[in-house]
Amino acid sequence: MRICKKLSVIFIFFIDAAFIFAQSLDSGQNQQQLIYSKQQQKLRITAENVKLFPDKVNGGFHLYVKKTRNVNSIILTETTKDPSGKNDNYAYRAKSYNPVNGDEIRILDGKKLTSKSAKYSLVDSTTEITDFMGEAFHIYIPETIVYGYEWSRHGEIKIGKGTFINIRSFEKPYADYSGEYMDSPFMFDLKTFKRQEQESPAPIAEVTKQVNETPKVSEALKVTKLPEQSKSEESIEIVVYDEEDEAILTDDYNPSASEKFKEMSGDVIYSKGPKTIIKDIESLLNDESDNADIVFAIDATGSMKNDIEQLKKEMVPMLFSKLGKNTKARIGLLFYRDYEDSFNYRNLPVKIYQFTSDFDLFGANLCSIKILGIEGGDIPEAVYEAMYAACVFFKWRPNSIKKIILIGDAEPHPFPRGSGKYSKNYVMKIAKAKNIAIRTILLPKD
Repeated sequence: MRICKKLSVIFIFFIDAAFIFAQSLDSGQNQQQLIYSKQQQKLRITAENVKLFPDKVNGGFHLYVKKTRNVNSIILTETTKDPSGKNDNYAYRAKSYNPVNGDEIRILDGKKLTSKSAKYSLVDSTTEITDFMGEAFHIYIPETIVYGYEWSRHGEIKIGKGTFINIRSFEKPYADYSGEYMDSPFMFDLKTFKRQEQESPAPIAEVTKQVNETPKVSEALKVTKLPEQSKSEESIEIVVYDEEDEAILTDDYNPSASEKFKEMSGDVIYSKGPKTIIKDIESLLNDESDNADIVFAIDATGSMKNDIEQLKKEMVPMLFSKLGKNTKARIGLLFYRDYEDSFNYRNLPVKIYQFTSDFDLFGANLCSIKILGIEGGDIPEAVYEAMYAACVFFKWRPNSIKKIILIGDAEPHPFPRGSGKYSKNYVMKIAKAKNIAIRTILLPKD
């Protein structure tokens, strides 16, 4: 494909309806929602506009974001940690200069940043022409990135499966906050890639691309020259990648839910929904003994409808296969929603079915739940309340191997509701005292 600057085709994506950000701001018993303007919506980045390729020589990843008419620069930042959006979420930086983004201009408070660390920003205003996406922004993401400053909150992140980043897109070039901007969170859903040996032969007809005499492509990136007879002063090289080399950067998962689930369990299984949910649960049942007590705590809001239908079909046969020989193993079931929904057990929005060794009875309890698809959604749910109920309301045996498997797609409330006591620290203290292990499965957001 030959594309010159004069002939570049730009695909434009419009979203007419207001996008409601999937987080609530708790204020007493009321919930507020962040609503973005139509102009901000035009800056939103979707998964279809993103490509991620591993750098098999130098490590890290090459991120490409399709250029649209409204987006004129991008920068990588933390995903929002404060649901009100009032506290800072820092821009990510590389630990050293790289030629892909190191010479990009960044403007903050009306001034061009000139410090040494400014050259480490993961920012881009200079587009490239690719054969897989047309005109696109390009950011090289090292294996380890940093955020913050020594005099404030700071740290480093090693990129791996489950790492979240935020692509902040700007109306103006140079990541200039004087115009509109929009946040689009994504998660690395990575395969394992083996880095190429250094003695591997270099591909034919590769060059290092120059844009305004600024290097934009690392040694590991393939750039194919246009034929000499077709080139003009306006012609530029085209970036080429094999599709089989693509890694996955997904917007399927709620970053706040991922963070909170990980805080409870130390690790999260990122399920693909009905396609993998049974195998995901099965993977957490490999070490069960005869005296295992297991509670399945399941989000029963409308966004979970398809997942729960799959559980109704296949969960009991899987449990027979994994636990059927363990005659003393017991399983319990808890469904949870939110305070405005119909569940109410001891003033909490949960429904519980006590421990049983009868898998058929468990299956009947599972099939009893009815979801119309309108109950709640991917907004914060009573997750900590569900964990409290699982720890306290079930009749755990003193000497059993205790485990709660949390299955859901939305984060807990950022501030305790109801009685005000059901915080993460409160619930985790109870679980630790009872020696209950917590495992989590995060499903794609609806």
